Amino acid sequence: MSILEKIKSPVTGILQREKTSLGIQLDKGFARVAVLEREMGRYHIPIMPFEVSLVENKEQAGMLIREELDKRGINVKSAVVSVPTASTLFKTIKIPKMTPKEIEEAVEWNIREDIKSLKGTTVYDYDIINEEGEELSIIVVISKIEDIENIREIMKYAGVEPEIIDSEGIALINLAEAEKNNNPELKEESNICIIHLDINDSYLIFFHENVIVQSLNFDSKRYEELEPDDKEKAIDRLINEINYFFLTINEPKVIYTSGFFAKYPEIQAYMQLKFSTRFTLVELDPVRALNIEFENQLPLSVYNIPFGLAYRRIEND
Repeated sequence: MSILEKIKSPVTGILQREKTSLGIQLDKGFARVAVLEREMGRYHIPIMPFEVSLVENKEQAGMLIREELDKRGINVKSAVVSVPTASTLFKTIKIPKMTPKEIEEAVEWNIREDIKSLKGTTVYDYDIINEEGEELSIIVVISKIEDIENIREIMKYAGVEPEIIDSEGIALINLAEAEKNNNPELKEESNICIIHLDINDSYLIFFHENVIVQSLNFDSKRYEELEPDDKEKAIDRLINEINYFFLTINEPKVIYTSGFFAKYPEIQAYMQLKFSTRFTLVELDPVRALNIEFENQLPLSVYNIPFGLAYRRIEND
């Protein structure tokens, strides 16, 4: 089940035209960029994903992105760009079946208090994620309009139109769902649970009938400077945070790992040792998730978010 927009199943056939999509994870101090191409129903990575260090000035930040795109001959003029998960609020509501206009009014009514809590002008999007009998389950993603405008301004100087602006969390969920659907051993799991470690924000995201995001206390720069014993203690603290989260949530059988787990493989190894058979940790990998033809052995899960964004763009065409 996909979020915000229904993702159509891949269509194969010799008459299918080539599609190219650009996904950009935009965050404070950096951008990660991935290009995804689909031809005759198969995904390809025409250009290796890359990261750009950014400055605070929006014009200069946009020009830095533009410079790196030009270096690689990337001429795609539109992209799917992410809003950091820390800048978004998720809410799931259940309402009776009704007309599209009535659904919009019901959504506005149900999120009115959530909008007040964000303090400032907001923008939101929603989608029906489940229909059961006469009841609809709807996921709503809310963000401050200031964050959206910042993205648009940076992308303006980068010469790229942000055709879709989506949450990092939604990009990860969509990618995890693709991996689950491609792997018979994962299909039986009804939940999607992802631990994502990154530069600015690390979090656990859990999706079943609603989306829950739990911030995790992980500082990648500090972790690199720790001695081995202190690194083990830092991972133990992460495990304790995860254990605390599952005190009130039905535990999944599978937890996907994403982001800096690829950079620090010892974290996943130690976590799996500690969790034993309680959870199975599965690296969320865009190559496996999308069945990409890719011969390089370089792990790409650091780029899960931009690949998840690019995937959404192609599948929604």
